[in-house]
Amino acid sequence: MNESKTIPSVTIHTWPNMAIPEMEIQNILTFLAYKTNKPVTFRWYTEDEGYCENSISVRIATSEGGLWKASKTDTVRLGGKTYVLFEEQVTLDIGIDVPEEKRILDDDFLTLAYVDHNRIIVPIELTAADNQEGTALLAYVIERAIDLLDFSMTEKLLEQREKLSQQFCEAFARGVQRRINEREEELRDSQHKADQAYYTILDFEQRKPVIQKELKYLKKLEQIRRPRLFRKQAHALIELQASGQYSHIETSDDGSITATTTPITIKYDGWQFPLGRYDINIDPKGEITIEALEPPTDADNPHPHVGTDGRPCLGNIAADIPKMLGSMRIAEALQVLYEFLCGYNPDGPYERISHFDPTGQYYDEDENPCENCGESCSPYCVFECSENEGQYSCDDCYEQRSDYCFQDCSYNENFSRFKPCEDCSDEGSRHCYLDCQYNEKWLLRCPCDSCEFEECCDECPYFKKLQNLKEVAKNANAR
Repeated sequence: MNESKTIPSVTIHTWPNMAIPEMEIQNILTFLAYKTNKPVTFRWYTEDEGYCENSISVRIATSEGGLWKASKTDTVRLGGKTYVLFEEQVTLDIGIDVPEEKRILDDDFLTLAYVDHNRIIVPIELTAADNQEGTALLAYVIERAIDLLDFSMTEKLLEQREKLSQQFCEAFARGVQRRINEREEELRDSQHKADQAYYTILDFEQRKPVIQKELKYLKKLEQIRRPRLFRKQAHALIELQASGQYSHIETSDDGSITATTTPITIKYDGWQFPLGRYDINIDPKGEITIEALEPPTDADNPHPHVGTDGRPCLGNIAADIPKMLGSMRIAEALQVLYEFLCGYNPDGPYERISHFDPTGQYYDEDENPCENCGESCSPYCVFECSENEGQYSCDDCYEQRSDYCFQDCSYNENFSRFKPCEDCSDEGSRHCYLDCQYNEKWLLRCPCDSCEFEECCDECPYFKKLQNLKEVAKNANAR
């Protein structure tokens, strides 16, 4: 008794617009598996699908996703019989490159399928409609393809493996580079955090004794219902207000203090600069901000030593104010801040005192007119500006030794001040003689000056340019 032949597996992957019943497709593909003794897989076609030498792939091109151009195929003729296709059964331009003998054609040379080694690819979407024509044509294609299948794919598989290997290597290299960048960024960030932590620890250790001392002092105050210090401070604040320095002093529920000065006048260099009143705010953390209630019209800052954000530059009293506030000597701190507002230090103010003169007549010898000038250190500044007076020279110019300096600057005509050859690493090279834009006419460096040959020859790399330069000079003299 003969043993029955085992039929290899048939795997069908369905998709939304596959209308032919799966059982009918199963029957057609079972015949293919039986005849070839190879497993068969069936699904939609994709361009990037590779090869597998141990199975057969049957692929149907589909119009889902709009990947390929679709055209209507009304009929297919086989052996004189006409098969009328439905509107959904379109032909897709998938562009498979196989020899003519590996194509399955109808009577009118319409391509019904491509056989690419062990792949059967159908460009007509036969499965898009449940009709006898689609089933019959699919069965015809499968039957005809059996003799065209080729499982000798060593070269194709090697090509496929090489391609995948190359893609993997490139993807791996990109992944490694991305990881390197991420780790370098992480390292820089961690280093920055470590540095910050170091300085935070250092600052904490320096401030720790002061904080502990202040904390101990404040806890003692907390235990006293109405400490003598508070009564003393209240009395001092009343006296400060009565002295005429402050018109109003008040505290808020959060512990902040706001004090409004009487009109401030700075006396400096024999002049008086009326600045008006200021609000001084001290928050619970001891941070100080100062606001001008009558902002000056010609200045950007509220005060020569107060920034636009209201934070003062306290100079030599910067260390004393926190100590006063920490020990609750509020009146003493306000006294010092009032004196600070009435004073002026010409060394490094936020804004020069001349900007706070309402008459505009004060001349500040220390003021530098170039400080905020947009033309500072430009060619105009160096050679033409009346305010310069020798303060800036070519060595300060931001165009020094730039293309503008060598080509356009009227103060460096014919390289009278600066030559591009100075410190040039290409001086005397082929680039210098043939390509350098500054030595285009050999006015700076000429290869003929040190040439050992008495006569020129065609083999000289500079001969052609020399003839051109002579021709240009000849034409110029003729004019």
